[in-house]
Amino acid sequence: MSTPFILIVDDEPGIARLCERLLGRAGFQVLSFTEPRKAMTYLQENEIDLLLVDIRMPEIDGFSLVNFAKEYQPDIATLIMTGFGTVETAIKALRQGVDGLILKPFEKGDELVDAARQALADKQRKRDAAHMQALRPLFDVTEKFLAETRPEGLPELIV
Repeated sequence: MSTPFILIVDDEPGIARLCERLLGRAGFQVLSFTEPRKAMTYLQENEIDLLLVDIRMPEIDGFSLVNFAKEYQPDIATLIMTGFGTVETAIKALRQGVDGLILKPFEKGDELVDAARQALADKQRKRDAAHMQALRPLFDVTEKFLAETRPEGLPELIV
């Protein structure tokens, strides 16, 4: 399995570099942008595993960027960061299908790394569940074939 790729978008260069350093040390491939529009262009042309984005940015807010990313990469994992954590923010994040919310400033670097790992694990579980759901009809047909004991019943199953 390849190393997960994380795209970080935060208008504060110090936060973007901190996230890049913490996640890079944890073994992730990372790239950060401080300009959301440049990140949008990147998202259109490159596949990523996790989008880590600040909610409050002057040009484009994080929720808009998450929606944009999901248009191009529907199964992307998303984490939002905010220094202004409120219940309303958490509810909005849940409604938009965000995989996690992390508060700035980070108390420990492990907090960010753990949140990224959790979001990526949730993404993989969702992908596995979708694959199982897609394969279910094939399993059902195979089971019917194996359960049929009458040779004359096989043509009907085939049709």
